[in-house]
Amino acid sequence: MKKYNFIKFLTALCAVTLCILYACDNMNTIHEEYVDRGETLYIGVADSITVRSGLNKIGFEWKINADPRISKTVIYWNQRNNKVEVPVERTSESEMWLSTVVNNLEEGEYIFEFEMHDNKGNISKAIEISGLVLGDVYIENLRSRGIKEISKLVTGDMQISWEPVSATAVTLLHTVVEYINKNDEKQLIEIPNDETVTLLENLETGDIVDIYAVHMPENGFEEFNSLARKFTMPKFEREISKSRFVAAFKPGDNTTPHPGGGINDWQKPITDFGVGQRSLAKIWDGGTRNNTNGATILHTEDQSGNANAPFKFPHKFTIDLGIPATLSRIRLWARVDNGSFSGHSPRFFEVWATDAPKEIDDFASQADFETYYRTTYVVQKNPANYVANNELYTDKISNFDSRALTFLAPDPAPGINNWQQDWKKIGDFEMTKPSGLIYNQRNDADNAIWTDGQEFNFIDIGLRVRYIRLVIKFPNWQTTNCINLGEITLYGDDI
Repeated sequence: MKKYNFIKFLTALCAVTLCILYACDNMNTIHEEYVDRGETLYIGVADSITVRSGLNKIGFEWKINADPRISKTVIYWNQRNNKVEVPVERTSESEMWLSTVVNNLEEGEYIFEFEMHDNKGNISKAIEISGLVLGDVYIENLRSRGIKEISKLVTGDMQISWEPVSATAVTLLHTVVEYINKNDEKQLIEIPNDETVTLLENLETGDIVDIYAVHMPENGFEEFNSLARKFTMPKFEREISKSRFVAAFKPGDNTTPHPGGGINDWQKPITDFGVGQRSLAKIWDGGTRNNTNGATILHTEDQSGNANAPFKFPHKFTIDLGIPATLSRIRLWARVDNGSFSGHSPRFFEVWATDAPKEIDDFASQADFETYYRTTYVVQKNPANYVANNELYTDKISNFDSRALTFLAPDPAPGINNWQQDWKKIGDFEMTKPSGLIYNQRNDADNAIWTDGQEFNFIDIGLRVRYIRLVIKFPNWQTTNCINLGEITLYGDDI
């Protein structure tokens, strides 16, 4: 062997010797670690682990074998920074089940490790399992059962009509309706998924109910309620029967042509003088045309040009509905056999209401009683300005300004007792002309709405009323001192 090759051989041999020595030293170090720890005996692992989700908690069940040395189960999570220990209390010499719930966890998915321990420090192999903790985000996304409609029935009960439960809503157990009834009693009603209509008793219009769905999550061990939705109980609405309506004239009401035309005719008995009489009662008889024999409209005397006319704008008419009701809307027809948006038919009007109007016995004298009802505050546009500003549907009638001065009622002096202090205004309306064309010009839309009547929603005053007072303001469509009115229909809750 050449000298050079021999040197290379020695170098390689030294390197191998050093590696062997290092490896032996490493093995001795590991051996010493186990010698220091003593002999480790591995015991049985957790078996058949099941995970159940809860609200900011999670539940586990697992099985341990018959090894009597097992003293506890240790469950780790958060990279072993957190743990819980479950002691083993043997109730069987064979396999047995253990369970626990870990509380106060944030919502999210976790990795848990299960280890069995004995009293000598021996441990099992760690078993990993994932688990889901539910919380606010899960609740916010829970679906509620759909509602078709909530209505108030003639019986006074509230009725909920439900949408069908989707076949995919597998976690929905049932729906709950909670409310406080009018006897101040808490009600909790469970609604099965196959129920389509639910009746709620002892509730009033405006009462609030809470509705929420109850879910059992997949792999969950407790029920979850969806966020409650609040619903306000609706009004019952139907046409108020006109069969009970009667005229209830008060001082200041226009009594032409019935009972007779005088300013004191409010004192006369209220009767209908028969065929041809175009009285107030004609606005609830079902007709909207001025028929020769039927006379199905109200038509007051035309007192245009008479500065001393006993009745001027605003013209007032008081009606007893015959039963208290919560009014929601009115449909009003003018005299439809004339051209649309023309004649003596009203243009601006208010509706006032009360359940208990003051009567003459409530006053010290008849004069006080009459002053109370005759005095009427009217807030409306100045008709002269209304035309001068060239707003829509203006009336080009000669002598307009002088008519305005004649028919506009002056504001009463401050401090005068007035019926409007006790009645409630439930509407201030204008019969609008769709086309916006000037007087005596109209189109099909104008004619259609004139025939169909116009509908107006009342202000919700939250009160049941029995009397209404129509206050018809200046000008009518023809700017005359006269009123034509075909029909009114009222809607509301009268049960």
